[in-house]
Amino acid sequence: MVYWNLTYVVDTARAFSAYAARWVWPSPDPWAIELLPKTYNERVEGKLEPRKRWLNLILRSSRSKWHLRVTFWGTIQDDQKPISSKRPKRRKDLEDLCRCIDFQQIQLLYDTVTEVLLTRERDCDTESSRLPCKTQPDSESEYASVVGHLWVRTREDPLRLRFPVYEPDSGIPTKDLSEIEISEEDELDGGVYKVRLRGDEAVYVYKQVERPHYVSGDSDVLEQELRNLGLFRGKNVGIVQLVAAITSTNPHQTVESKKDIGSAVLRGFLLEYHPNGTLQDALKSTTPETDGQWRRWGLQITTALAHLHRCGITHMDLKPSNVVISASLDAVLIDVSGIGGVTRQWLSPEMLEGNDPLSRDTEPRMQNDIWALGQMLLAMADMCCAKDEEQLLRSIALSATRTPPRICLGDAITTLSGPPSHIIQNSSQSMSVGLNPPSVIPPVE
Repeated sequence: MVYWNLTYVVDTARAFSAYAARWVWPSPDPWAIELLPKTYNERVEGKLEPRKRWLNLILRSSRSKWHLRVTFWGTIQDDQKPISSKRPKRRKDLEDLCRCIDFQQIQLLYDTVTEVLLTRERDCDTESSRLPCKTQPDSESEYASVVGHLWVRTREDPLRLRFPVYEPDSGIPTKDLSEIEISEEDELDGGVYKVRLRGDEAVYVYKQVERPHYVSGDSDVLEQELRNLGLFRGKNVGIVQLVAAITSTNPHQTVESKKDIGSAVLRGFLLEYHPNGTLQDALKSTTPETDGQWRRWGLQITTALAHLHRCGITHMDLKPSNVVISASLDAVLIDVSGIGGVTRQWLSPEMLEGNDPLSRDTEPRMQNDIWALGQMLLAMADMCCAKDEEQLLRSIALSATRTPPRICLGDAITTLSGPPSHIIQNSSQSMSVGLNPPSVIPPVE
């Protein structure tokens, strides 16, 4: 049997305590703040103090991370006074306040963006509590005098970048975001890039959720466009071809090691790339390649629009920049969500009056598409060198831009497909009599 000397045990414990006191032992789960650059913003009215300021940050622990937007509502001064500090100073002060906050005592949301709302007055309609702080702001900070009186509450950030959960049962091929090689130099438009896949020399167009001036409805637009494109995948109808949906794990996922089944989110989609610019480019500068193509392009655009309408889809932003020209000099329709916004210049007269054009019934929206098609045909007629081609496009355009009911797309397709002498006569009769027989749409190849 071993007997311990009590004095020895006590002396050893004291020595260890003295040794340990010389070290700063880390917290078992330290939290770090990563302030995201270029996210500070504020709402300023005239020269008065901002009534709202916010910035984004990532809060990290050893195996988790939270995405936050910290928003200060209201004014720091009791009365509205002219701005006494400059924007960089206000940004620095809000960043300093974020470093003082004890986020471990605030209820944060998982797998999304939490908005942490700070106010000087308590909101009686919500669950607010006093703002917990680990340290005090710098004495020169605007918040130094009010930090002890601030209230805090949280909610899911309504302005967050929303990545829709992707259901893989749609029949559309998927590729992981990591397979795409993206360069900022190859940006074609806001959030649209010319890309390649790893190990693939072919060029594609990648349209992503993230984009400049993102608003919450942009994700809905992308989802709807993906659904619409899926209807025409593999069909030669003059509508841009969908290659694959692009997915990844949720960028806002909190527990990084978590791998839930079905947790993939939609990041965007991949489209075929057409190298010859847009119809708008062709209208600005005629080349030998484009001369003589106008009638054929008019037929292809009309046919593509007819297929959209046959599926109950309206385009609502039909214009030359939404038609691209392929390597074989075919006109291909793009941006077919039907809910992505409108361009006033390309809205019919009746759509310029009243409510939101996108909220109108299907038939008025179809009539609007036909009017926009007529405007495009008029623009193409102005570029024609051949007299009969010009007269053809112009006569159909006049029928398409008259007061509703306008020429039906089946009539326009038939007229564009016929011989020139028959075309002008047939189009004039349809315009004068106002006939709208059932649409004749070429079969899908």
